[in-house]
Amino acid sequence: MYVGLPDPDIAESIRPLPIVVQNLVRNPGEPWRLRGRLVEVVNHGVLIERDPVRGLPRGIPMGNVEVGSPDGFVFQPHNGGRLPRDDEDHTGADNARILEAARFGEVNAYYYADRTIAYANGLLATLGEGPLPPLRVVVHAHSASRLAGYREGDGEKLDGKLRPFPGGHYRLPNLARTDGRFRHPVDAMLATGEVHLGPGRSYITDSRGRGITVGGLPYVRNASHIPGIIVHEVGHHVVAHTADFFANRSRPGNEKVNVKIHMDEGTADYWAAVILKTPDIYNWQHAAEGQDSRDNRDIRGLKTTDNFDSHGNPHRNGNIWASTLWDVRRALGEWTADLLVMKMLVLCSKAGSEGLDATETARQIAKKNELRDGLSMVLKADEALNRGVNRARLLRIFEDRGIDLATPDEQFRHD
Repeated sequence: MYVGLPDPDIAESIRPLPIVVQNLVRNPGEPWRLRGRLVEVVNHGVLIERDPVRGLPRGIPMGNVEVGSPDGFVFQPHNGGRLPRDDEDHTGADNARILEAARFGEVNAYYYADRTIAYANGLLATLGEGPLPPLRVVVHAHSASRLAGYREGDGEKLDGKLRPFPGGHYRLPNLARTDGRFRHPVDAMLATGEVHLGPGRSYITDSRGRGITVGGLPYVRNASHIPGIIVHEVGHHVVAHTADFFANRSRPGNEKVNVKIHMDEGTADYWAAVILKTPDIYNWQHAAEGQDSRDNRDIRGLKTTDNFDSHGNPHRNGNIWASTLWDVRRALGEWTADLLVMKMLVLCSKAGSEGLDATETARQIAKKNELRDGLSMVLKADEALNRGVNRARLLRIFEDRGIDLATPDEQFRHD
């Protein structure tokens, strides 16, 4: 898999490295699969063959990777495969390349998801909390096949057009509030949460906007090949089962809320930076974006509440939150800050800034006073863990980003 982030400006860095995957489980006599104590990976990818009776192309499942020996998960990235529509147009001529790239993505996704949850569970254990529930990661999700057969029409629908999913998202089962852009049949979902990673519909570029080629071919923006996307989406699983911002624990099994607030998106970016050991978590697929870009997610940037998006974009506003947490990590040290952030998330699930229950906390969060209330919870976490010894330092760090205990989000009116 890709151990760390490839540098899109250095083609030689875009190469897989061998590593031992952890926590796999299997029954005697069964093949090895990417199913572990913490994570399972499944493949919703579509291959193409000709119907032997009618002679027409049809979609068939890639299926999940299985190997006969514990050292057998060895696959080449093949530049992310090919764009799904290209394979349809070529009637499956690129099947082998796409399948090999998907298999690499399965292993890559398992490695990063397992690492993220294992680290989070270690923090939770230190706090005396239970572990996170199991997670399923789906690679080649929503590939928008136009052919009869397997997963026809399962893609991202925008403006009435069906397209392959270009990125990733995290979902809990939801019947009450359907996501109109995607199909998510709840009876087929893992109740405790799924990360969906799309096959991509464009190519990765370098920092100057030039297409990356490896071996003479462009690199598809395949989400399962991009560690930043994988860990960020797994970060939502961490937040969902700790902070539980919308009190999903109290909701029926198929009526979970999948809305992501600023603190959710920002904290997921923070966990990605922690696991990847870099604040520039999306450089692999967004290298051409400068730090002054409105949508840049590098969390070492200079964004403050002066850059708050009054339209409520959770990724943009979440960058302010993530950058502040990264400042805390630089000031207090890695383990101290990570434990503080995890404690803050746990406290969010138990009481609001004024000792409110989870339902009222979710209602307040929906009012977008997240940065102020988030700071309050960080201070409560420091009080619980460190007797408040870092309070003055934390207040200064947050104030440098424009966050204080008095100002609600609605006062940050910027575009």
